[in-house]
Amino acid sequence: MTNEVYFLSHSLGKWKQSVLLRQSPLTAKNIPETNIYNLGNLLDFMSRYDFVYVKHSAAGQGRGIFKIYKTKDGSNFFSGFTLKGEPIKQSIAAIEDFHQILHPFEKFGHKSNYIIQEGIKSMALNGQPFCIRSHVQNLNGKWVIGGMFGKIGLAETKDHGIANTHQGAQVMSMDELLSIHLQMDDTKKDNVMDSLMDVSISAAIIIASQFPRREYGIDIGLNSHGKPIIFEVNMTPRIDGFALIEDKALWKRIKEIRKLQNED
Repeated sequence: MTNEVYFLSHSLGKWKQSVLLRQSPLTAKNIPETNIYNLGNLLDFMSRYDFVYVKHSAAGQGRGIFKIYKTKDGSNFFSGFTLKGEPIKQSIAAIEDFHQILHPFEKFGHKSNYIIQEGIKSMALNGQPFCIRSHVQNLNGKWVIGGMFGKIGLAETKDHGIANTHQGAQVMSMDELLSIHLQMDDTKKDNVMDSLMDVSISAAIIIASQFPRREYGIDIGLNSHGKPIIFEVNMTPRIDGFALIEDKALWKRIKEIRKLQNED
């Protein structure tokens, strides 16, 4: 099956966006290795990475995501959230057993709706997972960053590494995330912010070429070297998270840009 077939749908699942993003030199180096989920790919990824994620391609809000990993003593575990959003953590005798356990959850969708993805260690200094939401908007034909904020998972999220506000992640300003939780100096912060903006706008340009929208919400992690890694692109992004930051300047900016968009 050619890649073009994946673009016939009007919806943008996790697999389709991965195909798009890895085809462009602008973003190919900023996405995790991703493939369609099956047992063979699961075993292959687990042989090469410390942990992997299996994600339902169409689910959102942190649902249908499972982290599969080995502990230091060689035990196998998976943890995350079912398609109903219920937390789950379970030991398995062998990696192959996850493939069998996943079937009960697949009754809500087709098996092909899952992807498998390289695990990225996007973690704060205390070991809690974090993610960055970048809100990109098109104004007068030019892509601009409406705002960014950080999300850090609660202590109990260390097992599955999912930093999602619907699963209790704490929202904070980028300055708080980078300065306090990652302890970056001003030079490092500036470099990381520049990289985040470049990657966000590049992703918007690429996705808009096949799935045009006026704005996107892009979830991005930082690997251990501070390199931005795109986790997911949302085509109908909410801005509730910006309203949770004490300084409402970014929330107001996004709303103002939306007004200007409507005047075009």
